[in-house]
Amino acid sequence: MKLHHEIGLALALGLGLAAQGPAAGSMLVKTGTLIYSLQAPPMPGGEVLIRKGRVAAVGRALAAPAGVPTLDLSRFTVMPELLDAHTHLGTSLPGAGRGAPSSDALAGVLAARDVAYAQDAGVAAMRVLGTAGFIDVAVARAIDAGVIRGPHIIPAAYPITIPGGHGDFFTLPPSMPMDDYYTPLHGFVNSPADVEKAVHLQIKYGAKVIKIFASGGVLSPLDLYTSEQLTYQEMRTAVEVAHNNNLKVAAHDENLKAILDALHAGVDSIEHGSDLNPEAVDYMKAHHQWLDATLYVVDNILENGERMHMPAYSLRKARDLSVKHFASFTLALHSGVSMAAGSDQAYAPGVGTIYNEVVSEVYHGATPGEALTDATLHNAELMGLPQLGSLEVGKEGDLVAMQGDPLQDIHAVRHLVSVVYRGRVIRGPEAH
Repeated sequence: MKLHHEIGLALALGLGLAAQGPAAGSMLVKTGTLIYSLQAPPMPGGEVLIRKGRVAAVGRALAAPAGVPTLDLSRFTVMPELLDAHTHLGTSLPGAGRGAPSSDALAGVLAARDVAYAQDAGVAAMRVLGTAGFIDVAVARAIDAGVIRGPHIIPAAYPITIPGGHGDFFTLPPSMPMDDYYTPLHGFVNSPADVEKAVHLQIKYGAKVIKIFASGGVLSPLDLYTSEQLTYQEMRTAVEVAHNNNLKVAAHDENLKAILDALHAGVDSIEHGSDLNPEAVDYMKAHHQWLDATLYVVDNILENGERMHMPAYSLRKARDLSVKHFASFTLALHSGVSMAAGSDQAYAPGVGTIYNEVVSEVYHGATPGEALTDATLHNAELMGLPQLGSLEVGKEGDLVAMQGDPLQDIHAVRHLVSVVYRGRVIRGPEAH
């Protein structure tokens, strides 16, 4: 029994439980410049008082209550942690690359590593848009229960796809038994009735957002981004079931027909949106539908795809699509479409994060303020997390400190020196 106890303790320590500490903390944070909200001017010398994980006061020359330590970040710019509206988990095994085949059990272990990395990187929340084995749901519950550490997770469970579509990486021959694989439980559909069942099952097993593949995509081996994969009625069914359960629908969309059908079906966000036109952006504005353009993933494939040993079909599709993709972002940006920010990254240690995405947005024409608003206040609204996105009284005490001013030079976000989540130091100097 003693041996079993010691093994259990070792496993707990390996997951970081011993260092977890209280679920919420208190501190007075002194800053050089405080960007407490992207809707307000920066506050030189601003301070934030956090009590039990929540912002209790914002201002200057605040007094720390007895027993509350002070975190001195007076040489740095401090702002709210960023949120990521489009992520994935558990797909990257060292030495094997993204998308490497693995068991659900191994993917779950990798996902626990990924969310800890996200928290270290200054990410307060992640919308995980598609995993196998309900691992995103499991990770979200483990975080909420204090078993592992990580940010807020909004899981989608299995994405809704057609066989042979963007969600299908099964390339074995048809002689293989596949009846147990191509099922609504696993997100595979062939009719509106299948869609209704698939969405109900994702919700039953813990999905908090529904992801649909309206079109083909870049990384999938069996399809083209020019194809529409779910019919309008199938998309409409997904939206009706999700909205009846107070959940939003995110639609992967790479071509105009699929985008327009998804918009008219009532989806809440268009992911990628690589082929927008004025009709589409006008409709999005009129119905407050979001664009999550995911620019960094395209930039990264173009720049580093060969070095990452990505398959030739993905490199070819990314190059073909990129011109339309960037033009669509520019059109939406200048048209005033509601913008979210998602990195479309798997969050394995060493890969890109939402901080790379905001840099890409600025590179493609957004101002630093617009990009940071997308990744804070806009993402908080889209993700249904009103307690995040700014450092205002009553909201969570989640902040990052960096060298430089990101409103003047967005590259400052690459130089984080401190991360605080719910009033607890995750990275950087401790409060005293």
